[in-house]
Amino acid sequence: MSILRVIAFGTVTGLGTLTVTLVSADRLMHPAVAAVPAPVIARVPAAPVLPDPATTGTVTQGPAAPDASKGRMLTGFDTERLNALMRGETFPAPARKR
Repeated sequence: MSILRVIAFGTVTGLGTLTVTLVSADRLMHPAVAAVPAPVIARVPAAPVLPDPATTGTVTQGPAAPDASKGRMLTGFDTERLNALMRGETFPAPARKR
C-alpha cells in the first residue's frame, strides 16, 4: 500500500512539473504577449476653476464667532496636542498636578 502512495505522489508531482514546464515554454515561444501595452488608467478631468467670491459680489458676512474666553480643560483627551505631534511639532507636556 505504501508503494502506491509513492507512485501516486510521484505522478502528481511529475504532472504538475510537466504542466509548469510546458506552459513556461509556450509563453517564452510567444513573446508578443509581453509586448501588449499596459492598460491606461482613466484620469478624472480637473475640476473647473470657480471665480473668487469677492469678485462676483457673493461674499456675505457669516455669523458672529462665539466668545473664546473659556480656558482649555487639561483633563481628558488633548486633540490639539495629538494633531501637533502628528504634524511633527513638539510641545512641552503640561505640568502634572499632585
